[in-house]
Amino acid sequence: MKILVYLPRPLGAAVLSIPFLRALQDNFPASQISLVTNEKFDPFFRTILPEYSQIPLPEIKDIPRLKTASSRLKKMGFDVGILLDDSFPSALLFYLARIPDRWGYDREGRGFMLTRRMSIKATDPQLHLKDYYLNILNKLGLKVEDKDSRLHLPEDCLSRASEKLKQAGLNLEKPIIAVKPGSSYGRARVWPVDHQIELIKKLADLSVQVILIGSAASQEVSQKISARLDGRVVDLSGQISLQEIPGIIAKARIYLGNDSGLTHLANFLGVPVVGLYGPTDPQVCGPVRQPSVVLKKPVPCSPCSYKTCPYDHRCLNNITVEEVLQAISAYL
Repeated sequence: MKILVYLPRPLGAAVLSIPFLRALQDNFPASQISLVTNEKFDPFFRTILPEYSQIPLPEIKDIPRLKTASSRLKKMGFDVGILLDDSFPSALLFYLARIPDRWGYDREGRGFMLTRRMSIKATDPQLHLKDYYLNILNKLGLKVEDKDSRLHLPEDCLSRASEKLKQAGLNLEKPIIAVKPGSSYGRARVWPVDHQIELIKKLADLSVQVILIGSAASQEVSQKISARLDGRVVDLSGQISLQEIPGIIAKARIYLGNDSGLTHLANFLGVPVVGLYGPTDPQVCGPVRQPSVVLKKPVPCSPCSYKTCPYDHRCLNNITVEEVLQAISAYL
């Protein structure tokens, strides 16, 4: 049987679908499982999930693109299509590709295009995203075991990461802390720059090496930090590819970050995670494995979906440097 899984478009949500993929494989061990991935993250997923055949697609925004993609999938002859993305276009794509069995949540008015529809009542408790995806298998009566979903990277990926870190002047015999200073979502998820600078100074006093990582979206924040730290931090934000990031994070002793795909990646790589959560709810999108700790302040305006806080950003401002330092020190 050939199964096609449409992964969520956001990076973080897609990484949180890894336990679903493992459980799906357990239920259909003889099946060929392929993934529809966000074209932007293609090198990333080929690095962390090399065991799956992958079909990178751009966001479907027009009829010509939809026709091209559906025709391509139709020729590949899939038997089952599973939608972890809740959008209408993803269901329409599988429908036009004539995949015989199409499973997913009945959301966005797309239920008529699904052969197996799952629903969640408004009164049901909100599930963590990991469990939201696994719930599809539960509702189909398939087995869902709480198995280890740790990622194991290819050796060449780890070797290249070691070389990259050495070239940046880092000593691999000493602890390295990877910090994601910015956010591609928006400033609302960014811990204050002054707090980050003070923390890194304290870590430098403990002879801990700090690297700043992330996409080009983190560069504005990372440059402000590195400019005030006199070489006490190595800024790799926007300078390493999506293909290189998993290996770099795997080489870190600890990962510090906000609600993002890289935070979940570090968590599945088994790197101790210190997550700083402000506008989002860690009960819905927090780390799912140990070792990890989440720092979150109860404020009346959280959770929210603002990209820039219209108020005083108290949800993250109130997380102190000492609290973060203490959380990190527990893993050193």
